Amino acid sequence: MKKLADVLIIRAAHNMSWLQRLLSRLLTVLWWLLWVYLWLPALAFFCLLIWGEQLLPVTVRIDQLPGHLLALGRYALLVCLFGGGLVLWSRINYWRFSGEEQRGAIANVTLLDMAADLGLEPALLQAGQAGKVVVVHHNPEGGIHHLDILQPLPAGTATPPEPVLTMSASLPLSVAQPGKR
Repeated sequence: MKKLADVLIIRAAHNMSWLQRLLSRLLTVLWWLLWVYLWLPALAFFCLLIWGEQLLPVTVRIDQLPGHLLALGRYALLVCLFGGGLVLWSRINYWRFSGEEQRGAIANVTLLDMAADLGLEPALLQAGQAGKVVVVHHNPEGGIHHLDILQPLPAGTATPPEPVLTMSASLPLSVAQPGKR
């Protein structure tokens, strides 16, 4: 069984409403029909060349053969130019950025900044950092509701970097953020 991280296309139709699923499927069918419609002249031309008769509802005549070949040649040239341009653009960026680290170092985040960004109390975040095995419970909006510290770190283990607050020894193993039950 494939993990979600192993697939390139995430199919999450179960997360959409019935109206969104219906609209998505209708648009998919519409774009496939448009794609086939755009290929009809080329398919009709190849049917005429291979079987010598019209098999599709698009009319292609033998006396128009030079014009069709010229148009197909132009299309092929455009496809090659656009494809070559994309390959050239990717190679230029590869040559431009290979061998050099373009990203700079970012400043360390303090416990207070991280707690403010997550919408948590600093003591709750520090308690979570001080646990070896921690279960994070989320609220329906995706924020952190509370933490269950299943296994605290041993006493001799190094503490997390930049401890802003000190934890009391009486901190319970299940910590809930006040007012978010």
